[in-house]
Amino acid sequence: MNCFATYEECSSSEGEFEDVAAGSRMCKVPYDEGDTACRAYCACGKTLKRVAKLPDHAALLACSSSSQCNRCDDAILAGELHFRCSQCRDTRVCKNCGPGVYIGSTFDMFDKATGELAMQDVPSKVLHYRKSRLVLRAAKKTRGVSIGSDDTDAIALKAAEQVVENARGLMKEVHDDKVDMSDKDWFHEDTLLRLLGASSRAGAMEISELLIAGASRIFAAGPTLQEVKAPCKIFGDTHGQLRDVLLLFGCFGFPGTVDCPVVVFNGDVVDRGAHQVELLMLVFALKIAMPDKVFINRGNHEDAHMNVKYGFNKAVIQAMGPEQGPAIFEMIGDAFSYLPLATRINDKILIVHGGIGDGKWDVHDLREVKRPLHHPDLQKDSNQWIWNLLWSDPIEDDDANHHETFGVHESPRGPKGTNFGWDVTKTFCARNGLSLIVRSHQSKQDSLGFDIMHENLLMRVFSARDYEGHGNDGSVLLIEQEAAPRREGQPVMLTVRPQVLCSTTKAHRQAAGSRDGHPTKTSPREYDGAARSEQPMSASRSAIA
Repeated sequence: MNCFATYEECSSSEGEFEDVAAGSRMCKVPYDEGDTACRAYCACGKTLKRVAKLPDHAALLACSSSSQCNRCDDAILAGELHFRCSQCRDTRVCKNCGPGVYIGSTFDMFDKATGELAMQDVPSKVLHYRKSRLVLRAAKKTRGVSIGSDDTDAIALKAAEQVVENARGLMKEVHDDKVDMSDKDWFHEDTLLRLLGASSRAGAMEISELLIAGASRIFAAGPTLQEVKAPCKIFGDTHGQLRDVLLLFGCFGFPGTVDCPVVVFNGDVVDRGAHQVELLMLVFALKIAMPDKVFINRGNHEDAHMNVKYGFNKAVIQAMGPEQGPAIFEMIGDAFSYLPLATRINDKILIVHGGIGDGKWDVHDLREVKRPLHHPDLQKDSNQWIWNLLWSDPIEDDDANHHETFGVHESPRGPKGTNFGWDVTKTFCARNGLSLIVRSHQSKQDSLGFDIMHENLLMRVFSARDYEGHGNDGSVLLIEQEAAPRREGQPVMLTVRPQVLCSTTKAHRQAAGSRDGHPTKTSPREYDGAARSEQPMSASRSAIA
């Protein structure tokens, strides 16, 4: 593979060729003067930004999706110079592997004082890459300078494992605390430092950068639709309420243990809560430390536009300082843009943050979604179905505020959002071979933190208790597979069991009732009832979570 396509070879007798690997084509087109020159087009129909006419080969700049170098396996990003071999039609190589100049990853350092000559690695401070390249290189070495190398990933993994271990210590503290309180009342100035194992703000920032970059590489390299096997736990919105998450870990199992072998965080990790940065760093650390056991779906608050409005931007700047905070926030926003949109359990349970919108799409469509997806991308008309994965809401079967509980209706959340009825859910599940849809996105006044609706085809789970003064419990869903079929010849069933952490508001109310001599019910802290025994609850108000 030593030769590359010349301009003559890039044009067939018809004046056009298809580059299957890069998804582009080249045409000979006349200028006004009558001369003929090569112009390249992407498979999407757009003209490529630049085509270099060189003596022995054709150099392309693709505007389509990224590809991979056949020599070094490094990513070839959209818009980057690359080459196509004239003999191997499906082969493409990156700039470092193609004809031209190769920049090594080491340099020679001579110390005049000692007379020593040493070879050193090129430091990161002299390397300047696009952010998309830093994310997409995904821990692969190249012939050139490597960002996201094995060494970088090893450092990120070590930092993540330390954060996970520190979280275990914090979990034990809050679980053993005799006095319960809301997350906003649980305040310690050094919580972030203790969690990250740092002694200063500068150290916390350095560890945070490692975690953000490490998680970003995993998200970018992973699928948009994640596949998971039971048993597992599903967390709903957590909104920066670290103490609630630690209590749920302490009560019902820490990720990666027998009680919680696999966990899915169903979006909205940040905004509004008192420990947004701490919780996000913990979730990123869990993903890096246990990539096959921890899964994260994108929520409507994993969006820089929302974060500026609802407090996460301010929380990051407060934690990292006014000089470095904006840069850290931008890194996090880029990481959010690569988050998966959905998770499927045993091919039977689909987990999305908001809902299914109008339901006129199929599960396999999720695999075709191209990332990154920033706020303007989500708002495109062609991506309205993706917007509704994050923003839509179901209409409850017994909702007195809706005279029609079926069909698709406009959402009060905005013009692009939809509310969908039981018939939409039923049709979508039947067409996609699903038995249940799990979503989050809504907190409800005095609720248990979960609801069951649409003929038992849809469940809501919300994990941040006492959210925005709603007095709601915080819940997670345990998904397990039965050991054997209930009847001979039938398939093995999946079971769903809510696990609930009592609201502090309800606990205080019950304690006051007990002091007044009124009988009280068993605290929901100990509640662990089966899903099928619970009926949907109507709410006096819902939060736009």
